[in-house]
Amino acid sequence: MRQQHKIWWVVAGIVIALFFGKEILGALGHVVGSIIELSVAGLVGLAVVGIVFFVTMTVFGSVLIALAAGFVTLLLTGIGLFWPLLLCVGILYLMLRKKPRSV
Repeated sequence: MRQQHKIWWVVAGIVIALFFGKEILGALGHVVGSIIELSVAGLVGLAVVGIVFFVTMTVFGSVLIALAAGFVTLLLTGIGLFWPLLLCVGILYLMLRKKPRSV
């Protein structure tokens, strides 16, 4: 590539940064924030599951009951984290399902 083409690429990059810099940085911040939010929420959820497993194991002394309590806690934590997505999927299902025809 000749030197003149490199200059045009640099000029185009500067113009794009001037016009769309705020949107690009906002989208990048949104993505990084979402990743951090989900990872922290996941770690807190796993900590809660571990605490429930430990307490259930200590009180009842049964591994099976402790595993069941941990699974229920994990399930409820997942529903608590993703309820907006589950709500949207449920609404879309109700709107787009094929209704049975009466004869």
